[in-house]
Amino acid sequence: MGSFKDLTGQHFGRLTALESLPPHGKNSSRLWLCECECGEIAIVRGTDLTNGHTMSCGCYRKMKKAVPMSELRLHRIWSNMKQRCANPNKRDFKYYGARGISVCEEWRQDFWNFYHWAMLNGYKDGLTIERVDYDGNYEPNNCKWIKATEQQRNMRTNRVFEVFGRRFTLTELCRLYGQPRSTVTDRLDKGQPLLTALKKNGRYKLDNRLLELSDRLKELRDKKGDLEYEVKQVNGEIENITTEMIGLMTTDELSSFNRNGVTFSLVTQEYPAPEPERKPELWAVMKEQGFEHLFTINAQTLQATVKELIAENDGVLPTWLDGLVKIAEKNSIRLTKSKK
Repeated sequence: MGSFKDLTGQHFGRLTALESLPPHGKNSSRLWLCECECGEIAIVRGTDLTNGHTMSCGCYRKMKKAVPMSELRLHRIWSNMKQRCANPNKRDFKYYGARGISVCEEWRQDFWNFYHWAMLNGYKDGLTIERVDYDGNYEPNNCKWIKATEQQRNMRTNRVFEVFGRRFTLTELCRLYGQPRSTVTDRLDKGQPLLTALKKNGRYKLDNRLLELSDRLKELRDKKGDLEYEVKQVNGEIENITTEMIGLMTTDELSSFNRNGVTFSLVTQEYPAPEPERKPELWAVMKEQGFEHLFTINAQTLQATVKELIAENDGVLPTWLDGLVKIAEKNSIRLTKSKK
C-alpha cells in the first residue's frame, strides 16, 4: 500500500471526504466516509475519488434515469458546444474548431461533469456559456455564465465601432438611431461614413446624455431583475421555514420562545373574505350599516374593516355579517424584540 494521502475536506464532484476508514483486508484500498450534496452518506475507495471514477453517492445515475437529457437546456448547450468545436459541417465550426478551440476531456466525455460545474458556477435559465479567453478552450477555468445579449455583443461576427468614446456593435447603433441594420450595412459597404449612414433619414439623434441615461436605465433594470429574483427566492425560503416551525411548535405545544433577543411567537391570523355566492347581499348590507365610503370595495378594505368590526364586537363577527363573510385562518410566526 502506498503512503497515506489525507483527503479530508476535499471535494470530488458532489462528494466531500469526511474521514478515513481503516482498510479491510491485506491488499484493499483505504476507504473514505463521504457526504454527497444530496445529503446521502457514501463509503468510497480513495483511488476512486482521486481518479474521478466516483463523483456522487449514485444520485447522478438516478438523475439520468429521472430526467431525459434531451429535455435539459444544459444538455443542448453542452451538445452544441461540442458540435461547433468538432463537427466541420456546422456553420460555426470556422469560428471554433477550425481555430483550434476544443472542449476539455472532462466535459467532452461526460455531460454530468459539465452539468455539475454549471450548477456550482452560477448557471440560471436565460444565461449562456462564454469563454473568458476567446482563444482558449471550453474548460472550467476559462468559462463563465453571462446574459445572451452580452455574448452577442462579444461575437466575432459583430462589427464594432467607437462613437463618442464608447464601443458599440452595429446592431446597437442601428437600434439607437432607428435605422434598419441592412440599410446601414449597405450604406457602409458603399463607402459612406458611419455617422452619415446612421443619421440619414434616422428617427433619433444620439448624444452623450442619451447614452448615459440608457446605460443607467439598463443598469437599474438589470439590478431590479436581480433583486426581484432574490426576493422571490428569499420569500420562498421564509415560507418553507415558517411552515416547518409552525409544525414543530404545534407538535411541542409551544406558543413562543426567545432566542438571541428575539421572541418567536406562534400566532393565528384571520383573513375575512366574502362568501362567493352572496357578494351582492354583502355589499348591500355593508352600505346599510354605513360603510358606503368603502366603495368600490375590494379585498383589502373588506379585510381591514371586518377585522375592526370583530375587535369592536369582543372578537366575534357581528351577527349582520353571518353567512356573508367567511373567516380563513392561517398560522404564522411573529418576531418581536424580547423584553430585557
